[in-house]
Amino acid sequence: MTYNPTRFVTGRIVRNEGRGEIFYRIEATIPEPLRFVPGQFAMVSGWPGNDPLLPRPLAVFRSGGTRGKGKIEFVYKVVGRGTALLSGLHPGETLSITLPLGRGFDLEQAGRTYWLVGGGVGFSSVFPAAALLGRRRNGFEMFLGARTRDHLPPKEWTPGGKAPGRTHFCTEDGTAGYHGRVTDAVLERMRELSPEAASRLTILACGPKEMLKEISTETLKRGIPAQVALENHMACGFGVCWGCVVTLWEGDRTAYRRVCRDGPVFDAREVVW
Repeated sequence: MTYNPTRFVTGRIVRNEGRGEIFYRIEATIPEPLRFVPGQFAMVSGWPGNDPLLPRPLAVFRSGGTRGKGKIEFVYKVVGRGTALLSGLHPGETLSITLPLGRGFDLEQAGRTYWLVGGGVGFSSVFPAAALLGRRRNGFEMFLGARTRDHLPPKEWTPGGKAPGRTHFCTEDGTAGYHGRVTDAVLERMRELSPEAASRLTILACGPKEMLKEISTETLKRGIPAQVALENHMACGFGVCWGCVVTLWEGDRTAYRRVCRDGPVFDAREVVW
């Protein structure tokens, strides 16, 4: 499968809707359809003036369209001035978008089953992987975690959400699904696996650093490969500013790598937590 090279485009907003004042979903038209690797992202801006100066990184949530007319969607959470300004934009206004950026998940391994783990807004990176795996008829399950039910993604956004046993919702306060942390649910499910099933498993995860660290530790103990999408703050998106570096193991030595350029997806075994 071929994917688009990085390019700058101007998008026009079709909708920008909030869900429970937690998540926002913004959809825009772009000149051409986009083919991207799940886990890749875009640098997005659209507010007037130069405050803030830098665009914001958003995981590519969905794309589509026909030749000569494309559509792109992002899901985001308001965490600062930039995303607050994005949430106030209206249909008809324009976005400045650079995409696709970074390295996404490796989904080309034959004979694997996948568990997709999303904590908080991290679901916006793993949902595209679920959609692609569903189209390919690959086996997968999803574990989605939040503090409370209102912080979970809407079920209508969830790929394969209607398949029995495929999606596991987890809340720390017990208001929906599994009562506890999403990592606890993953570990409980992992203990039920036969050695044969564990040997075919790959985990894809995106969420808070502590969640990714714990998943990395437990999968390493069991010899289960895991890929993690890091959520480091990014300034440029091209690897020029070196503002999003992460420390990785290279053999018995460590090295700095740029999340925006060399990631955001990394082999969990390589990350120095």
